[in-house]
Amino acid sequence: MRTGVRGEGAAVEVGAVTGGGAHAGFGRGARDWAHPWQYALAVCALLSPVPPALEFDRFVDGPGYLVLCAVVAGLVALPLLLGRRRVPFVRAAGVVGAVLVPWSVIGALGGMMVFLMSAPLLWLAAVADPWARSSRPGRGCCWSWRW
Repeated sequence: MRTGVRGEGAAVEVGAVTGGGAHAGFGRGARDWAHPWQYALAVCALLSPVPPALEFDRFVDGPGYLVLCAVVAGLVALPLLLGRRRVPFVRAAGVVGAVLVPWSVIGALGGMMVFLMSAPLLWLAAVADPWARSSRPGRGCCWSWRW
């Protein structure tokens, strides 16, 4: 680990300031993971179609409907797999939400309309990051936007 000199010759470890470890210098030094609110909204988007899908399954013969619901639920779970990094989480939540809307409308006769409520939850998960919009002046507060 490198050391730098600050002030009166005191040695300061550079790795301690930047985070050190295997990811030293990776990112902007700020928080890079998804906020817990974002993660919770993505979990709600994953779990919200379960009760209607199980109820609709009572009227469908064979396991095909539940298999198809499991495949689509795997797509809805994609942002949860990327929760360690904020930017991929936000992008995945937006894209998966955008894909779910036409999939739900087109597949409405096949029972895929149960995933329509997951799209707005994923879109909310993409924007529900209070850390990205801090209340410090000039840092993205809602009444001090800098275009």
